[in-house]
Amino acid sequence: MNQIKKRWLNQRFPEFSLEDEDGNDISNNSLIGKWSVIFFYPKDNSPGCTIQAATFAKYHESFAVLNCQIIGISSEGTESHKEFQCDHQLPYSLLSDKKARLHREMGLGKTLGLIPKRVTFVVDEMGFIRYIFNSQFAVKKHVSKVLKFLKTASNIPLNE
Repeated sequence: MNQIKKRWLNQRFPEFSLEDEDGNDISNNSLIGKWSVIFFYPKDNSPGCTIQAATFAKYHESFAVLNCQIIGISSEGTESHKEFQCDHQLPYSLLSDKKARLHREMGLGKTLGLIPKRVTFVVDEMGFIRYIFNSQFAVKKHVSKVLKFLKTASNIPLNE
């Protein structure tokens, strides 16, 4: 089990307060009462991040049926997030982790010491992390792996 899973699996998602693409403060309170997929990604409009974000958007309704919200987080500013969201028609919030404070607090690290790691967390209705997928390059698998986990957790047949 990697260090991120060892540290965070079955723990409460850490307290945070970050601005979304519209400048609204979003905090832990927004995680209570529904499942949440929180994906940390390196940079708006980079090739891998665009594919990942678009794949989450493509399956947005599948997550909604499971009473699950999607939240993307990177260190980009709110203006960059708004542009990224509009350009790619992303139907979910993007939070600005200025100076990567939450990223560092969670010990997510960097790939090759340069690129912030791409890590996705599934958080239950009570705010506990129940699943973690960590892969810098398998960008579409962030979506397929968490959907599979959520369907299993919800006792929904996987072929639906």
